[in-house]
Amino acid sequence: MNNKGFITSALLYGILSLFLILVLETVSILGNRKLANDKIKESVLNDVQTLTTNPTCFTVETNSRNNLTITNYSDTCDKTVFIPESLNGQTIDAIGPNAFNNKKIINITIKSNIIEIDSTSFNENDGITFYIQTPPNQINKSPWGAKNAIVKWDY
Repeated sequence: MNNKGFITSALLYGILSLFLILVLETVSILGNRKLANDKIKESVLNDVQTLTTNPTCFTVETNSRNNLTITNYSDTCDKTVFIPESLNGQTIDAIGPNAFNNKKIINITIKSNIIEIDSTSFNENDGITFYIQTPPNQINKSPWGAKNAIVKWDY
C-alpha cells in the first residue's frame, strides 16, 4: 500500500472512530437518563396542547350539558386537526354524528375535554391516526367509523 492509500485509510478510520464515540456517548447518556425521555415527551405534549386548528373550521351546537358539540368540519381546512378545548369561552366536550364524515383527515389530536364521540363521527376517514389525550374509559374505544385507523391513547 502506498502512502496515500495508508493516509486515506487512517483518516477514514479516525473519522469513523470519532463518529462511533460521539454516537455511543450520546446513546450512553440518553440510556442513563430515562427521565430525559419522559421530559421530552411531556414537553411535546405541552406543545401539542397549545396547538389548535383554526376555530372557523368547526361548526358547533350547544348540547344538553350546556357545552359544545362539533357537528361539522370545513372541507377547506387542514387535514391535521387539533380539537380546541373551547370556542368563544364555551367548552367543547363532544364530537357529533358524521362531524368529520369524508373530510380525508390524516390525523387528529383529541384532548381530555372530549367526553363523547359518536360512532359515526369519522366515517370515510380511512387510515386516520387518532392521538387521544384522555383516559380510555372516558370515551368509547372505537375508531368512530374510520376503517384501518390507528388509535394512540396518550394520557
